[in-house]
Amino acid sequence: MSLIVLVHGAFNELWGPRELHARWVPALRDGLWSAGTDIEPEHVSVSFYGDLFRHDPESEDAPDVAARAGAADMLHETLGDDVLATLSQAAGKATFERTVDLVGSLMTKPQLRQRVQRRVAETVQPDTRIMVAHSLGTIVTYNALVAHPEWEIDTFVTLGSPLGSAMLVKTMLHRDEDGAARWPGSVKHWVNIAAVGDHACAEPRLSTIFGDRVVDRLVDNGHRAHDPQPYMNNRTTGSVLAEAIARSR
Repeated sequence: MSLIVLVHGAFNELWGPRELHARWVPALRDGLWSAGTDIEPEHVSVSFYGDLFRHDPESEDAPDVAARAGAADMLHETLGDDVLATLSQAAGKATFERTVDLVGSLMTKPQLRQRVQRRVAETVQPDTRIMVAHSLGTIVTYNALVAHPEWEIDTFVTLGSPLGSAMLVKTMLHRDEDGAARWPGSVKHWVNIAAVGDHACAEPRLSTIFGDRVVDRLVDNGHRAHDPQPYMNNRTTGSVLAEAIARSR
């Protein structure tokens, strides 16, 4: 049974689905504990795609310099000079360049995007009712939900989402015939949670883009503003998931 599916974001190439499950599920259960409930670990699955971005030094598929340049331009337009400089300094040169490589790969390799989407589709089961996505995973999951309206998803929880960034809104969101941002499939409840100081949330209120059906919540993750565990063990997230679990049982 996979009542809840977790979808990770960037920088998980060196992990695996079982390792992420071991790291994330305790944090999720701590959030539920604060809301007075719990879930068995076997009812939570992790949709893992990080290995698809892990570089192979023996492969001839070297990083695409043109893609890196395009990704750098996109990050510049999305974040602006000040935030981009801060991010680069905070992350360090190697991590920042890896971010650019990752974004460039998603921009220029449709087959890679399709493989990522297949990973999500393979994890979602007929009994899945809740999807929780972090960071880049919110984009991946949004696209998967749009592509699979037959999934019976009660609740979509986005954590530290960049879906509101100007560039993504302009180039990557699905649109209805009237031009409005398309709702993610069969989702009945969408709760978007942003943390104070999380620069990945270019627009922390996704209701401004997807309409008032989105419930926006603000939390404080301290100095770990964008980390997934503080997002999951937060009382706010725990309460949202506790309500979703109660509806789904």
